Amino acid sequence: MHSRRILAGMCSVGTTLAGQLHFISEEICLRSPLSPSQCRLSGPDGFHHGLMQSTHDIGGSTAAPPFSWDFKPRCVTASDPEDDEPYCLYSSHSFAGGRGISIVTTPDRIESILQMSAFAQSNSSHDLNTQATPPFEERELPGRGRGLIANKTVLRGDRLFAYTPVLLLDDEAYEALSEEEWIDLETAAVEQLPAATRAEFWKLYGQPLGNPVSDRINTNAFEIETADGTYYGVFPEIARLNHDCRPNAAYFFDQQSFTHYVHVVTTVAPGTELTITYVDPHMSRSQRRRQLSSSWGFECSCSLCTAHPSLGQESDSRLKQINALNEKLEKSSALGSSDAARALISLYEQERIHAAASTAHRFAAKAFCAEGRRWETIAHARLATELTMLDEGFHDEEVGAMRRLAEEPHTQSCWPGVAPPNATIEAAWAGNFL
Repeated sequence: MHSRRILAGMCSVGTTLAGQLHFISEEICLRSPLSPSQCRLSGPDGFHHGLMQSTHDIGGSTAAPPFSWDFKPRCVTASDPEDDEPYCLYSSHSFAGGRGISIVTTPDRIESILQMSAFAQSNSSHDLNTQATPPFEERELPGRGRGLIANKTVLRGDRLFAYTPVLLLDDEAYEALSEEEWIDLETAAVEQLPAATRAEFWKLYGQPLGNPVSDRINTNAFEIETADGTYYGVFPEIARLNHDCRPNAAYFFDQQSFTHYVHVVTTVAPGTELTITYVDPHMSRSQRRRQLSSSWGFECSCSLCTAHPSLGQESDSRLKQINALNEKLEKSSALGSSDAARALISLYEQERIHAAASTAHRFAAKAFCAEGRRWETIAHARLATELTMLDEGFHDEEVGAMRRLAEEPHTQSCWPGVAPPNATIEAAWAGNFL
């Protein structure tokens, strides 16, 4: 989860001057990904009223596509003369089966987003954006506000959430626009959501620092990396998960389905709070607490942060060793020693960093492969495949690599006869690990 201060505001309506808010102009219309019929200027205000959707002739009949914009884009041009690209608000009530979405980005980037399968076809799958029988219940927690508590045993790989964003905000727009312009686009983005979705947004907690919309976005937005850049996504349901430095759940954003998934990464007993981490778990205790305080405004009270100072120092020492081993193994790729990889796995287990341990199992699988040890290779490759999916996503490139390694280790480049012989490998690693 990411929480940065992304504030902005509103300028006058109906003008195209730099730094001022305006409705879509003919110039922007021509640059937008909308077809001429979608973006034609036909009203007294220069906009074709109604849903911005085209129709397709299917078997002699006219059918509307599964996705459409429901408002005319509202655009702002940055005051920086070197940045003349407008940043626009696009909103749809039809997205994700009526859940809706508001996106702030450039006309060029919205065109790229619209190529994703979630927009190209109906995204109202019965197993998304719904929870008929969730494995948790929401409760008040002393000193922690509200949290999600498991109401049954939940196992590694069990899904907690699968939701599309209701807001998607381009980081470059935040950087380019003034505070007043940014706040106005954020506010309009929320106002243009469907009523039920808008109500879910207003249930979110926000630090009472300034604008109520920005406060909620800043506190609850997840940072999303895409091929086009960085965005901040708001998923009201998932934002209910509290932080723990040693969480029992992990999340990722699947770009093609535009869905944010959360899965359990270790066995969770009934009555246990379900948590995610808001920060990098590889940081030291003082670094984690400092970031949590500055970004989210709370002092972490998880079991690790409140442990005896001697135990905290031991944890920091393990983390230092984890980071050093990761760096060595990463530099050496598949030529790592299995002993070093197994030590890394043990350190992750001691630290209870479950999801990120996928990297250690990947190193172990490659090392055992290089040593010609088939069954150990398969065991670690299988576990690495699942943990990588839970932490990085179903389509991460390492998922395919580990799956191939688990299925046919003897055909992979790390296997003896394809890669250098074991004696060469052991000699190469003697100076690093012995």
